[in-house]
Amino acid sequence: MSVGTSDPVRTQDPPERRRTLADRTAAVMVRRRKLVMLAWLVIVLVAAPLAATLNGALSGAGWNAQGSESEKVRAELRRDFAELGAEAAVVVVQVPSQSERDAAVDAVIQEVDGSASVKEVTDPREQPPQAGLVSEDGRTALVPVHLKAGDEAELPEAAGKVSDAVDEAKLPEGASADVTGEWPVWADFNESNEKAMLKAELLSGLPMMVLLVVVFGSIVAAGMPMMLAMVGIAGAYGALHLLTMATPLSVWSMNFSMMIGMALGIDYSLFIITRYRAERAKGHDAETALATTLATSGKAIVLSGLALVMALGALFLLPVMVFRSMALGMILAVVVVVVAALTLLPAVLAALGERVLRGRAKGTGRSEARWGRWSDGVVRRPAVGLIAGLLLLGGLTAPVAGVDLGMPGARVVDAGYSSRDGYETLTDAFGPGAGAAIYVTTPQADAEQVVKTAKDHDEVKDAAVAAEAADSGRTVVRITPTTAIDDDRTSDLVADLRDDLDRDAPKALVGGPAAQNHDMTEALAASAPGIIALVLVMSLLMMLIVFRSVLIALVSVVMNLLTVGAAFGIASIIFQHGVGASLIGIDSQGFINAWAPVFFFAILFGLSMDYQLFLLASIREKYELTGDTRTAVRDGIAATGRPITNAAVIMVIVFVAFGVTGPIPPTELGITLAIAVILDATIVRMLIVPASLAIFGKANWWMPRWLDKALPAFTFRH
Repeated sequence: MSVGTSDPVRTQDPPERRRTLADRTAAVMVRRRKLVMLAWLVIVLVAAPLAATLNGALSGAGWNAQGSESEKVRAELRRDFAELGAEAAVVVVQVPSQSERDAAVDAVIQEVDGSASVKEVTDPREQPPQAGLVSEDGRTALVPVHLKAGDEAELPEAAGKVSDAVDEAKLPEGASADVTGEWPVWADFNESNEKAMLKAELLSGLPMMVLLVVVFGSIVAAGMPMMLAMVGIAGAYGALHLLTMATPLSVWSMNFSMMIGMALGIDYSLFIITRYRAERAKGHDAETALATTLATSGKAIVLSGLALVMALGALFLLPVMVFRSMALGMILAVVVVVVAALTLLPAVLAALGERVLRGRAKGTGRSEARWGRWSDGVVRRPAVGLIAGLLLLGGLTAPVAGVDLGMPGARVVDAGYSSRDGYETLTDAFGPGAGAAIYVTTPQADAEQVVKTAKDHDEVKDAAVAAEAADSGRTVVRITPTTAIDDDRTSDLVADLRDDLDRDAPKALVGGPAAQNHDMTEALAASAPGIIALVLVMSLLMMLIVFRSVLIALVSVVMNLLTVGAAFGIASIIFQHGVGASLIGIDSQGFINAWAPVFFFAILFGLSMDYQLFLLASIREKYELTGDTRTAVRDGIAATGRPITNAAVIMVIVFVAFGVTGPIPPTELGITLAIAVILDATIVRMLIVPASLAIFGKANWWMPRWLDKALPAFTFRH
């Protein structure tokens, strides 16, 4: 009878069972274990130097929507108005009194001018007052530094060298000089990013190792999850470095690749090792135990990885390089970890022999009994469990309705870094809009009309023609807003200017940092429905194929949506409203990053499938053996309760460690992922899943016969 109809499947294996892929893989891993381990050692040795130098190969660029109006303006500014310095690093020099300004400016120019990374330095004292390079009180001066770089990826490095040079300047007592601007921000972010990842490794490493030793009762067994995580990260980093030779990739890909690689490496190891030890405890030899492990936990790992890759792959629909880079980094980590979990880990288990079996095993039976009693209680009163779970998730999702979205500016870097301190000094002395310049490229004949149109807006502090006409006959109007780059009113100003200029100067194009943020927000909003729909459809299809159940597929997708919504709701309370923000060492921005909804949705939805798949796979396996839903629910939850809980705790440790040590965007993601895992491993697994399965009973396994025949066959039996 076909698996997936409403009738139970009786598993009566014939005496001569056909060898499966799991059998053949297990045989290779056991009999060729030395060759497998040697192959992985070569891979790691090749990847290690590439991984170690990855940070220098990545770029701070990519925060612009491809094909957008602001991207066209940036290209035109670089081509025809390079002398304008729209992307110049700016040295913000501030002195206690105006009389010391010249000495401070001279000291900065002397250190910076002539550097290999500097094309030109502009002396603010030689510029007319309307250039706006000296503050009204005369105590603050701006020294634009035009950077020299072979390509965009080298600009942050060039900006970093300027900062180093400024640090060497001998300033008058009480004076300060900080370098800010787009590329100095990314230079500091790269440095901050590298330090944060090291801190995260140190912060999470010891607690994870202690917990793994407690879980397995053996240092040997506890070391394997860490091994798999490190192999996954090294492989992903090495592949990323190779890809930078073909295309620019964002430095942000490092954080997310390491975070996912470490979490999944340990997660998947727990499921493989736990099942393998359980099979060996039944008296099976290594090859048989590995075959069963790969046919059950191994399949679940493949499905979990596939779900995450599909969800992350949908992010390639975003026309923004930085998000594609982050998605690519995580996809590479997932792929390497999955392959290593199914090849390297079994080979190491076989090589270790009995040593991996030593340790604590007495607690397993007690743990299964406790989880069995819990699931029995939920199954006896399923309506109570389901309603309670839905109310909890629904209540936590409610804050999403009041979410405000925004794009960060220099505050993406912590205080104490030159670019952040320079930005604060700049906006204090020249106004909040000084760091949010808007550049309008326009035919020279329309330039004065552009200036007039801009000045008609209350949000504009100043507007003036900023460059001589190029050979193209076009020039540039520089507009200074009254509001900061991360203020919603600045984004609104960009939209209003475009609307007005469509009427007054149709050939004018509006760009600059504020316009780039506006265009990226618009691109994210436009892409979100398609990405969300694609992720939902792919997830639904996969659940139909795997579990041969319309109800389970639909319920799983709905539960994952609720989990994502609840996690995002809690995140909005922390990061938008600042509740508890000080506990994780950040200042609330007053908004959630505009890219968070669609980007976090893909990651959270993929991760939410993780424990859902492991739990339902176990329940499906028990159902195929017994044909009884309630027994399958009880036995499935009992069997997975301990490993899922342990895996969830470790994953939370990883995500929180990366969250509390990094800049705000990685912090948002790390904390939100940790919240999602907690919700998934508790409310969903402990209440909603067993309750819903108990309520629907035999209907859980119903599939229209035409659909069952149309979908490829899949089973968790071995």
